[in-house]
Amino acid sequence: MTVLNQASDGQVNTLITLVRASVRFGPRSRGDLLAMCGSDLEIVEKSKLNGSFLRWLELGLFETVDDLTALREPYRSRLGSNMSKVETLLPAVAREIALLTENNARFWEQEGSRSADLSRGLSWMLAQDVYTLDTSNHAAIQALEAVQVKDPQKRMLQNDTRYNTLKSWMTYLGFGREGPLFVVDPTEALRGVLDDVFDSNAPLPARAFLAKIADVLPVLDTGLYRARVEETLKDSSWEPAAEGVLSTSLSRAIERLVDAGELEFEQRDDNEEGLQMTGFGGRRWRAFPYIRRGPARTGVA
Repeated sequence: MTVLNQASDGQVNTLITLVRASVRFGPRSRGDLLAMCGSDLEIVEKSKLNGSFLRWLELGLFETVDDLTALREPYRSRLGSNMSKVETLLPAVAREIALLTENNARFWEQEGSRSADLSRGLSWMLAQDVYTLDTSNHAAIQALEAVQVKDPQKRMLQNDTRYNTLKSWMTYLGFGREGPLFVVDPTEALRGVLDDVFDSNAPLPARAFLAKIADVLPVLDTGLYRARVEETLKDSSWEPAAEGVLSTSLSRAIERLVDAGELEFEQRDDNEEGLQMTGFGGRRWRAFPYIRRGPARTGVA
């Protein structure tokens, strides 16, 4: 089982249903929890419901103690008991769990890889030029991946089911936006970790900011999972960002948060080495040596 295997356990809406039921009814046997999610109804595929539960049990969102299943701490406390807030809080919790080191330890293995298939897919999509990437159909994605990824065994999106499932998870976890065309955009994911990145209102050097982002969102620039995927790409068909230059995906997210007043660039008369953003057509956007929280603050992503 893998997160992108929609046939058994890869559906976003099933995760939401399981969590809502667990929050509402508290510790229950697995059978009772699944029944509360509609497993006894003919219109509900019990195997998918059970598969999703087992997947998120393995990832650490749920736990079973004395035959009773409940949300595991600290996630139970973070989600709380207010049903109106659970769905707002859940994407950040799911994102954090999916990106945990222990859930990506067997990064390239087919069996027992936990959420690594999701991390691989995210990393590859976020490494692309978001302005030229053709997301309109699976054939275009399949062709590009086949050209870029050296080892056929490490290609992640060679069927349309996995690609469509990845898009749904990217949207839910804050790495993309659905619309007439799917848009790769990690703005919501970045917004959701700003409290972890900034310890105070003090500005951060740009490169320290990037290092903290890569630590909590390792599918973004210089992150561990991103680096592992980029190592598999052919230089002849994929151009890595130059030293000190951000990818188009991360540049887009930072620019959108600056426009929203949630981040601010800061200039100083020192020699701090900054970072440069990349826009449409590879154009170099503004460079910034320091960055800080802006006056506008939002809730969780």
